[in-house]
Amino acid sequence: MIPKFDDSGFLPPGVHPATLVEIEERFGRASELRRVQMESVRWMVDLAIRAGVHRIILNGSFVTDIIEPNDVDCVLLAADFEVDAAAEDDLLEGLPFLDIKLVDAGDFDEFVGVTFAADRTGAAKGMVEVIKWI
Repeated sequence: MIPKFDDSGFLPPGVHPATLVEIEERFGRASELRRVQMESVRWMVDLAIRAGVHRIILNGSFVTDIIEPNDVDCVLLAADFEVDAAAEDDLLEGLPFLDIKLVDAGDFDEFVGVTFAADRTGAAKGMVEVIKWI
């Protein structure tokens, strides 16, 4: 379950696991922009499955209480085995409304533990991990 927002409109610190259905219910319906961003998230997950991605974390204004978020920041833990190269290329080229980083384990830990863990002022905040997508 995705927790409630804090007084600043952010999720509490940490990684909050959620299914695509839960993510859509919470973040993907409040506005037309959020609906199209959610569609891009679904496309990304489909490509990620083909590319052998191990984990997906969503961040940015999409996982806040902002009605019209700028985009969805995403970090994907890349496969450590041979993958569908075309799907990986599509992820690297990007999708509408998504800022996708396809990274190795060290960079993934940096994004989750540092980059995505705080807002621009350094205040701790949460992010969402897509689960049950394979």
